[in-house]
Amino acid sequence: MALGEGPLRTKELTARIAGYAPRTIYRYSTRLADLGLIDRDEEQGVPSKVVHTLSEPAGRELYELVSNYASASLRRLPSGEIAARDWGALAVVADFWETGIIDALNIGPRSLTELTHGDHGLSFHQISRRAALLSRDGFIDLAKNGSKHRSYTLTAKARRAMGLVAGIGRWRRRHVVSEGSGLSPTEAAWLMRTALPLVALPDHSGKSLELKVAAVGEAVAVEPVWAAVQRGGAVINCPDSLAHVDVAAHGDVIAWIDSVLDGPRNGLKVDGDDELIVDCLQQLHATLFGNSNGFEAGDRSHAANQSGTPKSR
Repeated sequence: MALGEGPLRTKELTARIAGYAPRTIYRYSTRLADLGLIDRDEEQGVPSKVVHTLSEPAGRELYELVSNYASASLRRLPSGEIAARDWGALAVVADFWETGIIDALNIGPRSLTELTHGDHGLSFHQISRRAALLSRDGFIDLAKNGSKHRSYTLTAKARRAMGLVAGIGRWRRRHVVSEGSGLSPTEAAWLMRTALPLVALPDHSGKSLELKVAAVGEAVAVEPVWAAVQRGGAVINCPDSLAHVDVAAHGDVIAWIDSVLDGPRNGLKVDGDDELIVDCLQQLHATLFGNSNGFEAGDRSHAANQSGTPKSR
């Protein structure tokens, strides 16, 4: 993020990133260079100077998608900078995602004991420690359900983090995986289940949706997501299949990720109430990214890299 405004020499880079020893920054800059995210060029002289630059397009696109997420979802200090603690919270999001805890909370509040029963292989102590971090950083909260047993629920901040997950999925598809979609169908279904409760659809009260996620190149969906619109418009996840749905939308992982990042687009096959799925995806996109156009900046640099001219929308 420090390199977003332009190249920096090593000394300038260490001065820009507060709270870390120069040795730590040297180690991570080397790692980022090995991953192809930054370029390190040595200038001749005594002593020689190393200039660090975001790589094009991979490093620049990753910077832009994280920056857009931060603008929409992270608080800024009076100086305009993002607080260091909020940047650190992104590591918690990654752990939250990888363990599957996020999907376990999608249907309703869960106690620490219930969360221990997942497929992650973590002990009660490990789950408890993660819950403390997630609560501290505002991703889960104590449920207010009147039960004497302590249980947790996802916050809106955790659900908004799905915009970042979707962006990283598409970035991985472009720059990391030689084949595939960046996210698995299961992960794409997690993403949709987590993000849907951000949406309010008062014009569609009483209706229900079925979202079917397929692997790229496969016609049969492997991960269904069911949701219902309550009176007043709140959207809730349903744990089981519904006897009747007003709209069923089918698409592969790429179609769903692009729909989250860009709003409704071609690639999804819709049976039933087309207006319902369009309104749902439009509001989901607007809620995740505020007044921004998703990760359009990254899309432009990717399109320019592919064709030599910026992509129009």
